[in-house]
Amino acid sequence: MAPSQDPLFAGLGQAIRVGTDLLAALIVGGFLGWLIDTYVFDSAPWAMVIGLFLGLGAGIRNAYRTAQRWKT
Repeated sequence: MAPSQDPLFAGLGQAIRVGTDLLAALIVGGFLGWLIDTYVFDSAPWAMVIGLFLGLGAGIRNAYRTAQRWKT
């Protein structure tokens, strides 16, 4: 499918992608932290909190890199 030529839909698609990247990174970071808390160290909730912060950092980095590729 070809990219939309309508600027509204193109911008909406980019916004949804950034939001999805941020949400996915948070979910993965939190889940990995929960796994570490539950099965490895029994340190609840610290590994999950650290995982959420690392996921947030990764999500922001991905969003920034995605925004750098946009045509202005």
